Amino acid sequence: MFGHDAYLTWCKAMRSFLFGSIRTSLIVLVLLAVLPALAILLYTGWELRRQVVHDAENYALRQVQAMAAHHERVVNNARLLLMALARSSEVQSLDGPACTVLLADILARNAAYVSLSLADSDGHIVAAAPKGGLGDIGADGYFRNALRSGAFTVGDYTLLKDRHRVVVHFAQPVLGPTERPVGMLVADFDLNYFGRLFDDTRLPEHSVFTLTDANGIRLTRFPETDKYTWIPDLPQMIQRMSGRQEEGTFLETGVDGISRLYGFKRLHFQGASFPYLMIRLGIPVDKALAEARFVIVRNVLLMALATILALATAWFVGEIAMLRRLDRLIAATDRLKSGELSSRTGIDGAEGELGKLAAAFDSMAAGLEEKERERSLAEEQLRRLNDELEGRVDQRTEQLACANRDLQQTLEDLQRMQKQLVLSEKLAALGELVAGVAHEINTPVGVALSAGSTLAEKNRALAELFAGGEMKRSDLACFLDDSREGAEMILANLNRASELIRSFKMVAVDQVSANRRVFSVRGYIEEILLSLRPKLKKTKHRVEVVCDDDLVIESYPGAYSQILTNLIINSLVHAFAPDQEGTLRIEVHRTDGSLELRYADDGRGMTGEVRDRIFEPFFTTARSQGSTGLGMHIVYNLVTHTLGGTIVCDSEPGQGTVFTMTIPV
Repeated sequence: MFGHDAYLTWCKAMRSFLFGSIRTSLIVLVLLAVLPALAILLYTGWELRRQVVHDAENYALRQVQAMAAHHERVVNNARLLLMALARSSEVQSLDGPACTVLLADILARNAAYVSLSLADSDGHIVAAAPKGGLGDIGADGYFRNALRSGAFTVGDYTLLKDRHRVVVHFAQPVLGPTERPVGMLVADFDLNYFGRLFDDTRLPEHSVFTLTDANGIRLTRFPETDKYTWIPDLPQMIQRMSGRQEEGTFLETGVDGISRLYGFKRLHFQGASFPYLMIRLGIPVDKALAEARFVIVRNVLLMALATILALATAWFVGEIAMLRRLDRLIAATDRLKSGELSSRTGIDGAEGELGKLAAAFDSMAAGLEEKERERSLAEEQLRRLNDELEGRVDQRTEQLACANRDLQQTLEDLQRMQKQLVLSEKLAALGELVAGVAHEINTPVGVALSAGSTLAEKNRALAELFAGGEMKRSDLACFLDDSREGAEMILANLNRASELIRSFKMVAVDQVSANRRVFSVRGYIEEILLSLRPKLKKTKHRVEVVCDDDLVIESYPGAYSQILTNLIINSLVHAFAPDQEGTLRIEVHRTDGSLELRYADDGRGMTGEVRDRIFEPFFTTARSQGSTGLGMHIVYNLVTHTLGGTIVCDSEPGQGTVFTMTIPV
């Protein structure tokens, strides 16, 4: 809300500034007319700058390509030179004095090399130019690589700390008659050789040329070679040169804080111990863009001068041609505003657009006078109608309040009646459960009673034989066998009755109570099915239960009992024909903190219209069979409110019905 108000305030201020006066509007009009020319001017300057930058990038890239080509020629020349020397007789025979003279002569003719040397196959130096102490290079990596490959090898870049310069080692094996290395020719190339090339190129002032190895170490830099040799390169420079392109250009600020256009190239040498060498050449941006900036600034100044002249002209024309007549029109407007409806401008309507505006104003003032008279009459009529309407509104409001109270009372009666019907449905289900269990208990109790009566009769007969002294051993043995058999029969049937009574008691208590407790899901389902056995035994249906025996949860068992009881009874009433044989399947799984209860039957199924209304209270398709339409509504409330879960019904005609319940546990 605050942002919206601020925006409206800003818009109002801008309108006031732009259209507050004719002079300002004329100035804004002139500025708007100048804007396209200014945009074209700026675009032209931008195009010029872009072309200059493009030319500078191409120039930098060409120069760095030339440097790269020269470095590649140095490597190729070193390969050819060392291969030629390796075939000479002095080198083949490892003649130290003769090779020293030969290498010194070669070094004098090739200023790019720091030194040339010859070593035997063990790495001992036998000849070197310039002359120095005979050392050992057998442990150096480039020597071992060249000896192992038998071919020309480019070694790592090495810093000569005493001279503060970086060299690269070229090694060429000397092959004997058996084509096995008998020695090694080594040439050390000085990277400062590129300094002379850099000076000869005559690049713009503050241009730089840099060589960086694959590890990000700046090998050398021209100019200021001593300051920037063998130190880590800038991370942004390494990132720019380490992309997928082998060469390219970019704009970046150097270590000295100068922004430059850089051209770069990655060099790969055959037989080198390093993956690549990165070289780059940077040209200062200010030098490249100096001419473009001058052209842009000159054109902008000329445009500003033309704009000032146009603004002065607009100011003068507005004062003479418009503002004087506008003042008279404004004065008449002020008088009209103060209530003087007879006010007129006195300007001739033929004096251009402002004259037409003044005539329209005079016509408006006359119309306002007439409207004011009509308004006074209409206002009086409106006042009378208002009083009449207020009376009607009060009367209608009272009627609506009475109707609202009646509707509220009716709603409360309906809610109370619904609760009573739900309770009646629960008690009716419990009554059916009591009747069924009583019928089931009657059979084992009757058998136990018959067995007890038989035992009593046997006992009376044996007592008479005993009293008359006629009892035999066989009579006693027969009585004992009959007593044992009768006792076993009584005990078995009483246990059966006890099991039925216990199951009924547990299920009945859970159905009428809302206590939360820990229970075994598989065992409790078996108890529910046992309590429903009187109804199920009258059908040919099979009941399948898929549930782990060790699944134990803490929840409301009474809710589960009512849910499964209503679902099973709903299937028995609606899903199957009287003599049809079907399957009722109960699946229970526990996954990720929730219990998934799936109940399915393979009965006749439901249409989409019935399926969409199945959970509505009082909706039933078997009202003629005594159904109230509250069973599935009770199931829905138990799942969603009591257990805090969800229930989904899937059914198609002829495909059975599936209820899927997901309950948090």
